[in-house]
Order: sequence, then structure tokens, then C-alpha cells
Amino acid sequence: MLRAPSEGDIPAWFARATDVESASLAGDPIPSDISAGERWLARSRQRFADSKAIQWSMDQTGVSDAIGTITLSFGTADAKAAALGFVLARAHWGRGLGSEAAREVVRYAFETLALEQVTAEAAARNFASLRILAKLGFRHVESFVDESDGERCERFALDADIGSSLLTSNATPDR
Repeated sequence: MLRAPSEGDIPAWFARATDVESASLAGDPIPSDISAGERWLARSRQRFADSKAIQWSMDQTGVSDAIGTITLSFGTADAKAAALGFVLARAHWGRGLGSEAAREVVRYAFETLALEQVTAEAAARNFASLRILAKLGFRHVESFVDESDGERCERFALDADIGSSLLTSNATPDR
């Protein structure tokens, strides 16, 4: 289930954000204390109010804390494209939950927001994220080095005409 982030998500966010491997794969800095969670939530709400992003907390039946977050970020308010980003708590890796959430958010981007393209970036060593993007039909656009940390990354895009049909049929693209 996807829903708006809330104050109750801060402890789970902090646990994910301070997991060294998870933070490293996501390219995120590790916060020094839980008060960073309040800033994270305020920033999420402000970006939504400014039409810069929509962020959801991911819930799973039977799990009390949010298991991750997924975001669509917009370059400009009138843009017809958005960037997809997601982080999942380590305990939930490898269960298809990231794929399921990403599929629903991409479907929302095309069907509800009428976007023309969704892009995504992942560290080249983040094999799970690369698999999710491939499953959803994203095409590789370029390899690059993130100047902020020297990480080798991959950039992908999914156009609405291709993405909508793939997501509707649950088919996988020919590669």
C-alpha cells in the first residue's frame, strides 16, 4: 500500500537511512541523529506543496512500520516527465515489493498524471534496482559518474507509449 508520509514514519526512515549499505546504494548521506527525520518529512511535504515531487511511504500488510519510500520528482511544474526514486528497508529486499510499488507509481505517472516520460537513475552496482527498472521496461539512456561522490551510475527512461502498454499487460519487453 502506498500513502503519504507521516510523523509515524520517521523512526523507520531513520533506520533505513542509517543502514550503511542501503544508504550507499541509494547515494544518500547517513543522518547523524533522528531529528534529520523531521527535516526529511518537512522537505517531503514542502516539495509536494511546491509541485516538485510526490513521495509515498510503502506499507506491507502485517508490518507495523513503513518498509520504504518511493518518489516522483518533477523538474518544473509544467513538465511532462518525472524522475522515479525508491528506497526499501533491507529486511524487505528480494521479495518483489520494490517492483510492485514502482509499477504502481509508474502506472499513476502515465495514467493519472498523463506524463510523457519517467526517468530513473541507479548506481551501477545496485543490481536490484537495475533489475526492477528492466522488469518495468525502462531503456538504458547513458552511463555516467555522479560528480558528488564519484559513483558509476546508469540513467534510464520509459516513454508513456511503451510504458502504458507494458504496465497494462504485465508483459516484459523484448531485449
